[in-house]
Amino acid sequence: MKWLKGYIECRVCGGSLERFLNMCRHHGICIWKLKQTEEIHMCMYARDFVLLIPLCAKSAVHPHLLKKRGLPFCIQKMWRNWTFYSGFLFFLAVLFFLSSYLWEITYNGQQSFSRETLAADVEGMNIYPGMKRSRLDCDAIEKRIREIHPEISWVSAEEIGSVLKISIKEGKENVEHEKAGTPCHLTAPYAGTIQEISVNRGTAVVKKGQKVKKGDVLISGLVPVTDDNNEVQEYIKVSAKGDVGIVVQQDFSETISTHYKKKEYTGKNVTQWLLQWQNKRISLKNPFRRLDNSGKYDILTEVCADRTIHPLPVSVYAEKKIYKKYRMVDAVYTMEELKAAGMKRYQRMLEQLRSDGMELQSHSAVMKKKDTKNWILQGHISFLCKKMTTRIVSEKEGTVKKREEGQHGESGNDS
Repeated sequence: MKWLKGYIECRVCGGSLERFLNMCRHHGICIWKLKQTEEIHMCMYARDFVLLIPLCAKSAVHPHLLKKRGLPFCIQKMWRNWTFYSGFLFFLAVLFFLSSYLWEITYNGQQSFSRETLAADVEGMNIYPGMKRSRLDCDAIEKRIREIHPEISWVSAEEIGSVLKISIKEGKENVEHEKAGTPCHLTAPYAGTIQEISVNRGTAVVKKGQKVKKGDVLISGLVPVTDDNNEVQEYIKVSAKGDVGIVVQQDFSETISTHYKKKEYTGKNVTQWLLQWQNKRISLKNPFRRLDNSGKYDILTEVCADRTIHPLPVSVYAEKKIYKKYRMVDAVYTMEELKAAGMKRYQRMLEQLRSDGMELQSHSAVMKKKDTKNWILQGHISFLCKKMTTRIVSEKEGTVKKREEGQHGESGNDS
């Protein structure tokens, strides 16, 4: 309450100090933090300071103001610098207003789905940059995306400030035959050694540690039905399903030529701008620089703006294209460039196996000189393959050859 009313710290010296204090008590002037030596240090309300004038005249003391504290003095100071504080308050108001809107939508985790596809789906839910954050329903967004794309196994829509972060996780690709319920076998995509096998549906044909060839049936789609004598009466055709791991050992060899064609840019570039407002497009380019139809160009495209201005239904798009002219010239690899080219092909081979879902166990490669114009990149790769191929069960498969009843009759007559 003292701070809200405003108070001062002052020093009183000279004259009769005790008489001055008695008169302050008699007139109801509140004093605290009183320290008396040769002079008096004390705190009092700012409104009572004016009342000290007649008291100081009677007691011949001299008050000196030291500090001003409290809300009234803060307001007075702010009023003197009203431009700064009003600008600060305006900044807070604008910040609060803008933070109540959604300004960006990000997408993470997609592989087979493009960002444009997901953006179109989200925009179809009436979710767009510039909308009120109070209208966002993350649970409804997650549910709707799963309904549109059943192959997405997990969706997360998270509101972080003025950004809507949508993360997805795509499910494993199901075999088309399994989706359709077509009876099929699981076969080996590579030749190798069985490391593990577990059957969920079907019949295991191979065992752990067994060597198989490419195309061999691992889990059969034929399930035998036997009688009391363990004789097969019929086969039930199913879509084989299970987990199989094959350790594959592969040797590779690839020829790398020391002579190659490389691009050489001529420096003649053509820049073209594409501007779009709503459905109207205009293309701008330098009329003195034209494309040579007989030349070859690398096209670099940069999207400078792609926005929908809300709440107005106005879309703005700006694109910059740079056509860089080049020609192909003969070149020869240096030893460092040759090693880099071999390493690049080797790494591309490993990345392809990883993207196919293979688990690399060991790999090595060396480069050897074949002749004056060719080198050979050769090595060995060992990996674990868990993705099997399928083969449809044919109509002839699964037929049981039953004994002819006539054979039993003939054998009885002979006896």
